[in-house]
Amino acid sequence: MNRNCILENFLKNEDKLEARNKEGIEKYRKGNFTIKFSANACKKVTVKQKKHAFLFGTTAFMLGSFEKPEKEVIYKQAFTKLFNQAVVPFYWSDFEPQEGHLRMKKDSEFIYRRPAPDTCLEFCNEYGIEPKGHCLTWNGFVPDWLAKYSPEERKRILERRFKEIADEYSNKIPSFDIVNESASNYHHGTKRLFENYDEYGMLLGEKYFSDNRKILNETNEAIWRDYRTEGKYMAFNMQLQDFIRRGIPFDEIGLQYHIFNTTEGMEDWFVRETYLNADSMVEILDIYDNYGYPMHISEITIPGSGQKPENEEIQAYLVEKLYKTWFATRNMKSIVWWNLVDGYAAYAPLGSNEGENRCGGGLLRFDMSKKPAYDVLDNLINKEWNTSFEAEISKENEIAFRGFYGEYEITVGDKTYTVNLDTDGKEINL
Repeated sequence: MNRNCILENFLKNEDKLEARNKEGIEKYRKGNFTIKFSANACKKVTVKQKKHAFLFGTTAFMLGSFEKPEKEVIYKQAFTKLFNQAVVPFYWSDFEPQEGHLRMKKDSEFIYRRPAPDTCLEFCNEYGIEPKGHCLTWNGFVPDWLAKYSPEERKRILERRFKEIADEYSNKIPSFDIVNESASNYHHGTKRLFENYDEYGMLLGEKYFSDNRKILNETNEAIWRDYRTEGKYMAFNMQLQDFIRRGIPFDEIGLQYHIFNTTEGMEDWFVRETYLNADSMVEILDIYDNYGYPMHISEITIPGSGQKPENEEIQAYLVEKLYKTWFATRNMKSIVWWNLVDGYAAYAPLGSNEGENRCGGGLLRFDMSKKPAYDVLDNLINKEWNTSFEAEISKENEIAFRGFYGEYEITVGDKTYTVNLDTDGKEINL
């Protein structure tokens, strides 16, 4: 395995990329804030950032699914130390395995990697994590029982699905992937759902989730792979232009980034040029950023396979470079790691080296020990991108500082205040 071969495009662009990212993070993720105090306040103040406004997420699919209870404990600790967003599963075949039987409640029957939404929301509420629903319209994980219905009947049933989920969760989950992977898999989807299911799904989203953030989410093939062969004519870019021209409603866009290979597989020229070309990465981000819609790197798999130190170091290097690049992008609002723990990915038996497990795309190993990539994110999210300090209050009874957007604790004397510093130039009177 050739490390320099895999990382060539990032290594040779390190200085240029670092300059771009440093400028973008300073410009788009930080603001100037002023905290004003009463005249008789203590003269020393402690400022501590507790939470990012930016969303760093991962899936909550393994809640209640581990084979050992002690793994569940470690999972929750590792999750909450890094992440303030959790992806809640609404895959249709597992949410409604029998027609009319909805798995919403905590006591719903067990399905591996598919905890009921109420289980996920209880976890989110306990730890102050923002939930995100995934996904409401997709050609994958369509229930078998839907096949007996005509396309027109399927449209009616899909609308019933939207209404039921909206009635229960629209006021509990602020954002949903309304349509998933339609630009890359459209033809296959028409067989399972119906013609134009993507635009119909977005219209249902507008009808039933009017106050929620509605995301159009797309996979690798229609973005990174297409750019390699089609340039700006990649399928997702064309779909966005079409939807905007015809007034199909959506609020935000999701760009998946799954490298479904082993680390050794990343030596392949096509993989490197598709996913590991720093110049192309920035060019693609600029194309979507220029639409002006909030953006998500919505699903991430970066291999660190085989429990080999050299493979895990490559994963850690890429995690640092890619997260900085995404975090520095103007309209980016969230970055979502997909599988937190190795051995529990899709299309594979638990703990096996099959399916997506072969990628080793977790931040924790199967034994729940941390990989270097976990520590990289911990350093970025909780240290490098965190604003915390002690200061003297000025004679004007205020402090002014520049910091990352987010939720802060301000302690002065024996009083602690929680404030949300989310806009540049914000002033708070305490």
